[in-house]
Amino acid sequence: MNIKSKKSLFFTISIVIVLLFASILALSIEQIDKINGNFVSNECIALENIELNNAIKVSKDQNNYNFKLFGIIPIGKAQENKTEKYVALGGYPIGIAIKTNGLYITSKVSVVTKEGAVCPVEDFDIKNGDILLEIDNQTVESVNQIPSMIDGKKEVTLTIKRKGETKEYVIQPALDALSGKNKLGLLLQDQIEGIGTMTYSDGSNFYALGHTIKDMNGSNIVANGGNIYNANINGYVRGQRGRAGELNGSFVTLDKSLGKITANNDFGLYGQLEEERNGNFVLLGSKSDAQPGTAYIYNTIDGMSPQKYEIQIIKTYNQNCPSEKSMVLRVVDKRLLDTTGGIVQGMSGSPIIQNGKLIGAVTHVFTSDPTKGYGIYVDWMKP
Repeated sequence: MNIKSKKSLFFTISIVIVLLFASILALSIEQIDKINGNFVSNECIALENIELNNAIKVSKDQNNYNFKLFGIIPIGKAQENKTEKYVALGGYPIGIAIKTNGLYITSKVSVVTKEGAVCPVEDFDIKNGDILLEIDNQTVESVNQIPSMIDGKKEVTLTIKRKGETKEYVIQPALDALSGKNKLGLLLQDQIEGIGTMTYSDGSNFYALGHTIKDMNGSNIVANGGNIYNANINGYVRGQRGRAGELNGSFVTLDKSLGKITANNDFGLYGQLEEERNGNFVLLGSKSDAQPGTAYIYNTIDGMSPQKYEIQIIKTYNQNCPSEKSMVLRVVDKRLLDTTGGIVQGMSGSPIIQNGKLIGAVTHVFTSDPTKGYGIYVDWMKP
């Protein structure tokens, strides 16, 4: 072998060695990105870290990870800090009154004037579900603002939003013969109300539902404030194949609120508690704790006090990024099957406990089989 061939061979070997060590370094970096026992991509790391304010810390452990080349040669170490926390268990019903960004139009109505019944917007392309944003370029935040905004005016300009697009309509308000006030001929709603289930609280913050609250158009509501309240479950509609059941409850918005709503996203409803909630505390788990087998949900189907019901986790999904469908559940508790028939609307947010840890919450029911539904990992429930 001549000198030129030897130099070429040496150069090739050098390149191979550099590439090999670069691959090893990349592998070790990827392995260090291990959270709760699962490898995650760098883009999901920020979503994996759950920080709970004011939760009770009970212990702190370190898990050591040794990295070896070909499983034999040691090349480095890493540590994972694991802090255990206890949180206040939910399962009780909450009344939700969430303010919307703009006023939702629910219907057109007639105004009784001296000349007869008229609807000022009858001939305009305004539909149920549209959002009234402004009147004469002034933002409308409450139904109570409207009378003073249109008082004494012969015409006003309405700015209305539909599916991301805005349009303006110049209309003539009608003078109501009974009240003597101008009216638009629209029924409007400035907040969405409903019943849900609290999942847990960490002392100063609450976490509920496990999925977003949608408006009448099926779109996510942009939370513009709102509150949660104590609620009472006074009945239910039993679930059937092909039709979801529901819990029937009531609450009073004039009562003192439990907390202020600060966020509504794809994975739940969040906010700040008015005062710390007393109740049972449970160890906060993670998606790595969830596994097929026996588990329990806490929910209220009568009154205000939650009960414990047995379920089976049929399947868990290996998720590195948030999803509201993280595991498949089946209700096996005879008490719940004999009453509601399984999972019904209003149970969203019911905490799921497995091996003494809070691992997630109920989010959906299978309309084809009310005994089954989906749950979300507790890891994903954060604003």
